[in-house]
Amino acid sequence: MQLRKRRHRVRRLENERELPQVRGPHRRVDRRPRQDFVQAPGGIGLKNAVSDSNVITLKGRKFKNAVLVAGLPGIGLVGKLAVDQISRSRKAERVAQLYSPHFPNQTIAMRNGKLKPFTMRFTHAKLKRGEAVFLKGDLQPMTVEGQYEVTASALGYARKIGVKRVIAMAGYAVEKIGKQPEIYCAASNPKLFRELLKKGAKRTPVKAIPIVGMAGLLPALAPAYGLEGACLLVETNGTKFDARGAKRLVEFLGGVFGEKFDAKGIDCRVKKIEKAFLEMRPPQQMQPPQAEVPKGDLSYIR
Repeated sequence: MQLRKRRHRVRRLENERELPQVRGPHRRVDRRPRQDFVQAPGGIGLKNAVSDSNVITLKGRKFKNAVLVAGLPGIGLVGKLAVDQISRSRKAERVAQLYSPHFPNQTIAMRNGKLKPFTMRFTHAKLKRGEAVFLKGDLQPMTVEGQYEVTASALGYARKIGVKRVIAMAGYAVEKIGKQPEIYCAASNPKLFRELLKKGAKRTPVKAIPIVGMAGLLPALAPAYGLEGACLLVETNGTKFDARGAKRLVEFLGGVFGEKFDAKGIDCRVKKIEKAFLEMRPPQQMQPPQAEVPKGDLSYIR
C-alpha cells in the first residue's frame, strides 16, 4: 500500500512538473512549478521574466578594458541625446538588449509595422583609445527597486564583457548658463576624478548634490562590481530637449577618448523627437505649458 502511494506521488510530481527540495526531517516538498525559459525569436529566452531583468546577448563579444558610457532620459535629455549621437555617428553595433518587468507594460506599434517593447540597448564601437560600450534607452525604471535591479543587471553584464570603467551622464539644472555649459564631475576614486578635472570638468559648485536615477547609481555602484565609476553633470536650463547641453557632453567625451565626435546631428534629432511626441499625444490630451520653475527648486540632478 505504501509503495503504491509513493508511485502515485511520483507520477503527480511529474505531471505537475514540481521540483522536490532537499528533504529534511519532515520530507517537505516545494510545490512551485519549474522555472522555464520564455522563448523569444531565434531561440533566445527570458529567464525569470516575471521578476528579474534580463540581458539578452545578440553578439557574443568580449572586450579589453572597455568603457561603458550611459546616457538615459533625464533633465533636458542631455545624456540620452549625447550617447545616441555618438553611437549613431560611429555606427556602433548593437551587442545586447536589457528587458525588465520594471519597464512599462506597453509595446509601441510602429508605422513600419514593427512592435517595439521598452528596453535598454548596449552598442559597441572601437575608438582610438580602446573600446566603448554605450548604454541607451528610452526610459528609466519606474520604481526605486527597479532602478537598483536594472542597474545591477547592467553592471553585471558590463563586467562580463570586459568593461573596466563606467561613465554616466546627467543634466544639472541651473537658472543661468554662460557662453557654454559647464561640466561637473564626481567619481568613485580620486585618480579618475583628477583625470576628468584635467580634461576640463569642474568640481560640483556646492558641497553635496543628489543625483536621481541610474545616472548616479551606475557609477556609484560600479566599485561593487570591480569597476571604476564617474558621473558627468552638464548645466542645463531644464528644457525638455536641451541640444546645447548634449553637444557639450559630446565635445567633452571626445576629449576623454581622444576623438572628435560629430555633434551636428543632435539638432535634427531633437526635431524628430519633438515631432514624435506630438504624433503620439492627441491635441486634446496635450499638457499645458509648464510653469516657470521658481528659484531654489533646481537643486537636483537627473
